[in-house]
Amino acid sequence: MGPNEEPAAHTAPSRRHTYFTIHTRDDSVNFLYVSSGVRQGIGFEPSQMISQCALDYSADAFDAHDYVKIYKRDSNRGPMDEDENGDSNANAYMWYVNIRSASGAPVLHRMTSFKCDSSVLVVCIAFPDLPFEAKHAFEVQLLDGSMERKNVTHPEETQIQRQRRLASQPGYRSSKYTMRNSQAKAVFVLESPEVVCGEVFGPEYRVDGPHIVFVTGSVSNLIDADISEVIQYPFLKLVAPEDLTHVSKFFERLAESTDVLFENFALIKHPHIIEGDIFVCDEENPRVVVECLGAAVDDGVAILLRRLREVPAPKRDSLGNYIHTSIYPNNNGDDSAPSLFDMISSDPETTDLPGWSKV
Repeated sequence: MGPNEEPAAHTAPSRRHTYFTIHTRDDSVNFLYVSSGVRQGIGFEPSQMISQCALDYSADAFDAHDYVKIYKRDSNRGPMDEDENGDSNANAYMWYVNIRSASGAPVLHRMTSFKCDSSVLVVCIAFPDLPFEAKHAFEVQLLDGSMERKNVTHPEETQIQRQRRLASQPGYRSSKYTMRNSQAKAVFVLESPEVVCGEVFGPEYRVDGPHIVFVTGSVSNLIDADISEVIQYPFLKLVAPEDLTHVSKFFERLAESTDVLFENFALIKHPHIIEGDIFVCDEENPRVVVECLGAAVDDGVAILLRRLREVPAPKRDSLGNYIHTSIYPNNNGDDSAPSLFDMISSDPETTDLPGWSKV
């Protein structure tokens, strides 16, 4: 290539920046946490967005308040009730939206959200190089439940009309697959992982690692503990002993990256929160295998844990070391169930995942 030649456009893929937010699951849609990757994504400081309404950042032509409809609770449920079991009432969603950046320019985003108690965690992938094209309808792909595609702006479209419309599109493939959403999920926010990654003899180092500063009520669906017990409790004391090194290294990676990262590990089902009172010996303490999605925030790290399954405690060898040699797989016995990584990284229009539905 000569000194004045430009590289071909197709050789330079569009940049993408990943960050996540946690917002309230009510009409206010206020941000509770914003990961530091938002600086690269849309140019705002996380502190500028905390307590602000997420709807105010929409740059599309449809009414931004349509967004609230996908998280509306059943009026017969309490504020902390989980509605995990309905086939059509999903708890994980994907959609495209243009977000106003700090410069005022709209930036296309692909959003993947997870309902969790009174909060919603949203993984945001920004594509700053793509041209702006205003969206006039809010369309959402359900990633679990009935896995259908919904036009939230125009809900009057019936299921039959939707099927006929999609069937006329090139490449349409009918699917009867339904993703049963039986996994419990909980969102945690921890202190900065630097308390784990720092020098062992440094003043900030703490053996028990970062403490939990925020958690959703669904933590009790993962392990034998509730909010009041785990707030300000060391997160590493919830982790299975055989996975402590594994999780500590994951925290190190989170501390060094603004991206969203994934890892699998195990928690102990009965944590020793009340030391010396009710104590379950390690050999009789089941493990709860979880899939973890995490990203750094300014004052620590936020993670989403999804329960995969429960397994017995691992055996020990003659020296007392755990016999624990394999990484936990993502699925929970259903090979067709997509992982969190698959949900966020795959596009339903092109993926080969059996879990995506075109209906």
